Amino acid sequence: MTYRFEFRLRVALGPKGDLFLTSRIRNTNTDGKPFSFTFAYHTYFSVSDISEVRIEGLETMDYFDNLKGKERFTEQGDALVFESEIDKVYLDTPPKIAIIDHEKKRTFVLRKDGLPDAVVWNPWERRSKTILDFGDEEYKHMLCVEPAAVEKPITLKPGEEWKGRLELSAVPSSYYSGQLDPDKVLHG
Repeated sequence: MTYRFEFRLRVALGPKGDLFLTSRIRNTNTDGKPFSFTFAYHTYFSVSDISEVRIEGLETMDYFDNLKGKERFTEQGDALVFESEIDKVYLDTPPKIAIIDHEKKRTFVLRKDGLPDAVVWNPWERRSKTILDFGDEEYKHMLCVEPAAVEKPITLKPGEEWKGRLELSAVPSSYYSGQLDPDKVLHG
């Protein structure tokens, strides 16, 4: 089935280097029919070493594990750390997520609106060797955290518009494992 829609993407760079992405999708169908879609910003982050990175803001969240037949689980740790392949869709996540890179002493802060979910992906060693345009060792220096609307597709009636927004900031940090003050990064 074919749907008519308008997609607008606004990209803005703030004075301190913050990146703002705003997407708008409007249903322009003239046949009176609604349509549904899912959405994700495929944001890949360059990290020093995946085993030295942690994500805060997703603890205690429910998620679907794509490596286990999309079975539903609840995150148990106080932060997300990486020791193997990961492909999870976190559900109903907070509007702010922090990616702490200890070695680079840098924290990426993701602020999102209209995007209730977050996909976290890293192919790790075995899977990275099967991806044609992905170097065998590149998994060590990347992490994908995608603000998304996946679990519940967005449905637009003709004339309706959806808006999703993502703000990315990279802030210097002197944090090391276990010493992050979540109130400063996640609530500040």
